[in-house]
Amino acid sequence: PRATLRPLSIYTMLLLAYCAGLRRGELARLDLGDVNPGDGTITVRQTKFFKTRILPLPDSVMTELRTYIAARRRAGASQDSHSALFWHVHGRSHYTPEMVTWMLTGVIRRAGLKPLQGQLGPRVHDLRHSMVVNRILEWYRLGINPQDRLPFLATYLGHRDINSTLVYITVTQDLLHLANERFRALGAPCLNLEREVRS
Repeated sequence: PRATLRPLSIYTMLLLAYCAGLRRGELARLDLGDVNPGDGTITVRQTKFFKTRILPLPDSVMTELRTYIAARRRAGASQDSHSALFWHVHGRSHYTPEMVTWMLTGVIRRAGLKPLQGQLGPRVHDLRHSMVVNRILEWYRLGINPQDRLPFLATYLGHRDINSTLVYITVTQDLLHLANERFRALGAPCLNLEREVRS
């Protein structure tokens, strides 16, 4: 990318798309004032369902956001809290959702994960799906029942209910293995299989 801030902007967008599960329009609409380094959150406004949500982020993600904001300041971007977080020197104050898709898809193509032309291969929105699957995997690894946490995950993603969140759950080999292990540990003893085999 020719613009000096653009590579870091793209990296930060990818980070938020994956780590916070943000939609492309949510990325495009973020303002500088939506990042709160003091409490480690970002505020997501004007979501798909016209809601606002405040999302806690891991310290590592907040560190990357601070790095981006410092680079943004050095590049001469407006420091007004209502200015676009993902600032650029040309035209509009915010990138459009289409421009976010174009930039991030370009990176996916250059990484060899998507053909140079056409619709095949991963989409930007698939980062959101990956975030959901990896969050559920982590819950399994920590011994947490994912079913108990789905309402929280739905709220984090800006969904109206968990039915929308369930669409994002792709059954991977890791997820299937951990779910089977959980069933074996918790459910199988209830079946009394050993007693039935002996009878």
